[in-house]
Amino acid sequence: MKLKSSMNNTPRNTIILATIVTILLGIFRLVLFLVIVWIVALVFIVIYQYRSSKSNAGNFVCLDCATTHQDLACPKCGSKLKKIYSRDNKYGV
Repeated sequence: MKLKSSMNNTPRNTIILATIVTILLGIFRLVLFLVIVWIVALVFIVIYQYRSSKSNAGNFVCLDCATTHQDLACPKCGSKLKKIYSRDNKYGV
């Protein structure tokens, strides 16, 4: 299970890839490309984090009927009893 979750860690994988490319470009002393690689990597990570936080923000699961939603009350049964929903089970359901 731990291997599966580590393979889905896009920011970490981007850093590892940028480090490998940095080492390869450093061997040939291509400093301009080193800077460009890190700028692109950091921009990619920032955009990835921004998009993933927007799409996963405010998800709840109803404790009465187990419907996942983003509303204050459950759209299926109207209950206000809810718990924060997480796909990776770090918290909530």
